Amino acid sequence: MIRVATRSDIPSIVEIENLSFDAPWSSSVFRSYADYPGFIVLESEGVILGYAVLVVIKRAAHLASIATHPKYRRMGVATALLEGCILLAKENSYSLIRLEVREKNNDAQKFYLSNGFEMKGVIPNYYPDDNAIIMELDLEC
Repeated sequence: MIRVATRSDIPSIVEIENLSFDAPWSSSVFRSYADYPGFIVLESEGVILGYAVLVVIKRAAHLASIATHPKYRRMGVATALLEGCILLAKENSYSLIRLEVREKNNDAQKFYLSNGFEMKGVIPNYYPDDNAIIMELDLEC
């Protein structure tokens, strides 16, 4: 079940974050998004399998973060979360979803490309140790 994340979900989300990223967001960042409609989790039998944060920047939907617990990767969790974000963006009349992904993260780039995103540019030194690839999904197609 996909639903809006609540404060009680934060410990599980932080665990997923810490297992997924070299420079993880702090729990205070996630607490600031609690109950925000664009902060969603995929839950199964009381277990948080993954989360996504979709925010609005300059009238466009921005996928700020998405992650799946390592035990549940390659099981469709990220795809379901991404589909939830796309639905949310469409329901709010956003014409595109934009994101940045590490240039070195080929698996993530392939995932987004396979879900209709296109590479739109590069931001040099976006991350402390890597460039970012800007990717967008046109929702008006």
